[in-house]
Amino acid sequence: MKAVLKAPPSILFFSLAAALLFLPGRAQASLQISIGNPSLEHFDSDGGVELDFGLTDANGNPVGNLRPDNVKVFEDGKEAKILDFRGVGQGRPVDIVFVMDVTESMQPYIDAVKQNIISFAQDLAQNNRDYRLGLVTFEDYVISKYPDCNCPYRNTMTSNVHQFIDWVSSLHAGGGGDIPEDQLDALAYAASFPFRPEAEAIIILVTDAPAHHDGDQSQYAQHDQAYHDHHPGNTEVTDLTGDSTAALLKKNGITLYAVVPPPFIAPEYQKIVDATHGRSYNIITEEGRFAELVRQIGHSIATQYSLTYRTPRPIEDGTNRTVELQVNYDGQSATATTSYQVRGVGGAAINVPEETGGAGQPATGIGLNQLSFRWWNAAVPLIAILALFGLSQMRFGVPQEELKAIVEAQAAPPPARTAPRPAAPQPQASPRTSPPAAATGGGAYGARLQTLNPVAPVASEYIVLKDEVSLGRGEDNDIVIPHASVSRTHARLLKRDGAYELTDLNSTNGSFVDDRQVRGSAVVANGSQLRLGDIRFVLRY
Repeated sequence: MKAVLKAPPSILFFSLAAALLFLPGRAQASLQISIGNPSLEHFDSDGGVELDFGLTDANGNPVGNLRPDNVKVFEDGKEAKILDFRGVGQGRPVDIVFVMDVTESMQPYIDAVKQNIISFAQDLAQNNRDYRLGLVTFEDYVISKYPDCNCPYRNTMTSNVHQFIDWVSSLHAGGGGDIPEDQLDALAYAASFPFRPEAEAIIILVTDAPAHHDGDQSQYAQHDQAYHDHHPGNTEVTDLTGDSTAALLKKNGITLYAVVPPPFIAPEYQKIVDATHGRSYNIITEEGRFAELVRQIGHSIATQYSLTYRTPRPIEDGTNRTVELQVNYDGQSATATTSYQVRGVGGAAINVPEETGGAGQPATGIGLNQLSFRWWNAAVPLIAILALFGLSQMRFGVPQEELKAIVEAQAAPPPARTAPRPAAPQPQASPRTSPPAAATGGGAYGARLQTLNPVAPVASEYIVLKDEVSLGRGEDNDIVIPHASVSRTHARLLKRDGAYELTDLNSTNGSFVDDRQVRGSAVVANGSQLRLGDIRFVLRY
């Protein structure tokens, strides 16, 4: 008889798994894409959207020889045309701000940044990344935010790595012991730095503490003088949250690299990293290799790819767009998604160049994008003209009936004066030959402004009953002139020593006396012509 050896089921299972794992020709999906926030610097000119992305293999090493035909971009499910592709060593400029916790436990990390920043910068330079470096420091408040910190690195950036080393060398960790710290305000302050429009914007946060956030009811100790100097009133440390900080960085197109505690200790950081398509590192597990980690982050930034694609919908309509990046390389594939929002709720379409057909195909007569949005280019100016015309006919906040009553009251003749009845009736002058009342002067009833070019609802005549009156389109003026060319508060008419003086109140369309523009104030003689905007008057007094 043959002896039959039976292996335990568990051994058979693991043996089968191992055999399957090492079968030849089985491809492992090990590519990883890290994708940044889209840049819309060229969106309004040619519909261009710029993406920065990195590609690493199973060991975390950058893949450095991608070609444009290895990459596809889809926006809202539609494939987009790639206009420009920059490989490793051809990256665009980059601005990087280090946000450093300077409490006592952080001294080893500060030293590691100082000692490895030259390698960090050299990697950027060797890969043709025109870089600038900035620095923000914080503890219970953002130290470098305030002028009294005497920080040479306050709200500035440098392309001189040795100057940056001097900045870091000036840092001396101290204090602490009362966590959390004020990381969110530090990130918001870093977001205000002067990032170049054409550069990729990156913040690197290094902290071993969780963050204060709005609603945590955290207040500083009464003896903490530094806090009271910068936060009078003993209020909460910050009014920011992880979500609001993430929205701020994303709006500014900033990517966050965070060396921070894990999410179960400090969930705010992961929210911001996810929203900005950045990367996080666990400072607890990476503590022993932080120096190497600084160089790794620098190499990751240095070896990123950059591409620009033309959006399939080149119109500023305020919508959110989803972008999918697909990479196929050496039999493996990887996918990553991001998104961006177009500004505005409406706007003219972008006149993108006409597309040509495929190989051997003639160019189409009219680009499809231009054809799709040509109606929009015509409609928007027309809508704007109609809206302006409508506004010029409106008087905001006053019903039509009330407006009519005001105009009629201003246009009405003055009440008759009491006088003895003449002995005999006087012959009446013909309306054709009798001069208007305004032509004979204001008399006891004040000066009069006779409108030379009345346009409804502008009155044909206004009576000046006070020594000082304001003129304009707004309801709160003494004399209301409801016309679009007249400013809301346009001018002031002042009686001084028996004469009148007109003062322009910084009106949009100007004030004029006898066709001379008023620069400040001007005397108005009896019978002079006044013009406010497009409305002309004669002043009689």
